[in-house]
Parts: sequence; C-alpha cells; structure tokens
Amino acid sequence: MERSGTRTKKDYENISYYISSLSASAQIFASKIRGHWLIENQLHWVKDVIFKEDIWPRHNYIAVTNLSLLTTVAFNLYRFLGFSSLTCGQRWLNYKLEKLIILLN
Repeated sequence: MERSGTRTKKDYENISYYISSLSASAQIFASKIRGHWLIENQLHWVKDVIFKEDIWPRHNYIAVTNLSLLTTVAFNLYRFLGFSSLTCGQRWLNYKLEKLIILLN
C-alpha cells in the first residue's frame, strides 16, 4: 500500500506491505486496513501516548486492567464533552474535579 500526503506542512510518502489470507478486491482490502488504522490512531495511540499505558508495571494484571478501564472511561468522557483532543480536555479539567458535577446536571 502506498500512502502520501502532508502533515505539519511536510510532504511524506510511505509504502507498507501486508500479508493476509483475505481473498478480496483491492478496495475491500484497503477499507479493512483503513478501519484497523482508524482504531489504532483514535484509541490505542492515545492510550499509549497520552495516558502512557505502555509504561505501567505489568506485575499486577488486575490493577493494570482496572487502570486501563478508567482511562477508557476518561477518554470517552472527554469525547462526549466535545473536546477535539484529550489534552484540551485535561486542561479544562485541570485537577478540579468539581467540574465533573456539570455532568450530573
């Protein structure tokens, strides 16, 4: 798959190779790849970069699972409130939990 475009005012080109047992047209295969990267970019990248899930200690599986669920709730809360980025949502909340009372009204 060849990708090209512009990010932060810089042009880029990228070639990626995929191996699959899927027997489908190029359009269907491309839509499957786009669907995968949509999830990766909108959820997993955010949880890894913003919430730093990759550096959490792995020795307590239950605690890490619970933290992951809480970050997912926070992620969805920020999106529900209409923030275009989680950083904007975090700045809005700014360690003032009384702002969450807005949601109860």
